[in-house]
Formats: sequence, C-alpha cells, structure tokens
Amino acid sequence: MERENAAEKLYEIINYFLFNEKKKPFVFEGVNLYPSEIHLMLEISDGELTNATKAAAQFGITKGAVSQTLKRLEQKGILTKDKDPYHKNELSVTLTPMGKRAYGAVRELRAGIMGEFQRVLDDFTADDQTAITRFLKRINDTLRAE
Repeated sequence: MERENAAEKLYEIINYFLFNEKKKPFVFEGVNLYPSEIHLMLEISDGELTNATKAAAQFGITKGAVSQTLKRLEQKGILTKDKDPYHKNELSVTLTPMGKRAYGAVRELRAGIMGEFQRVLDDFTADDQTAITRFLKRINDTLRAE
C-alpha cells in the first residue's frame, strides 16, 4: 500500500509542474519569463549553451524548440545571439545587462526554493536522505531515458 502511495504522490508532483508551473511566468522588470525560457537562460549564463542540437538533446526537446525559445528571449531583451562564422551549428549567445539581472533574480528565487526543499529533507535521517536521493536519481534517469 505504501509503494502505491509513494508512486501516486510522485505522479501528483509531476502533474503539478506539468500543468500548473508551465503557465506561471516569472515576471522580471515587466517581462514574462516562462520555465522553458528560464532553463535556457540558466544554461546560457553558465556558459554551456553553444550548440542548439546539444541543448535540445539535454532538455529532451527539438532543435526547433530551442531556436524558438532563443528567439523569444532575444525579442524580450534577455540575450543576444549570433552564429559562429566558422562553425555552422555553433552559436554565440550572451546575456544582455537585463538578462544578467534576470539571471541573478532567478538564482535567488531558486536558492529560496532549494532552501525550502532542504528544510523538508532535514526532517529525515541521513539514511532516509540517501534513499530519497537514490530514488530521485533513478526517477530522473528513467524519465530521461525515454
């Protein structure tokens, strides 16, 4: 019975993020930033986005979706993008000053959420936390394998 309950709770959490969070933008300086845009923005700021094909594979989306998201972020004044003249599939993507401020605000928000998650985990023993981490890693690996 407890196994079914845990699986059901996980499914509820996934559904919450799929159907609710997707619709809620993070508003920064009057600009609506959606989760897909924020994820891409974080990759850009961390210096990991140079190839749309690789980004698409990492996020489990199409190259077209990456291109569209980059275009929206460019239109919103969050980033600038240029094709690398020497490498057809490579991009030069940088955050604008507004994009850097938005990045900082998103990181602060994320830190607050992570703090809340950590407070929940602090109610569990170290062994429980190890089991939870192992479980979440397996779920993550399973979802990404599909």
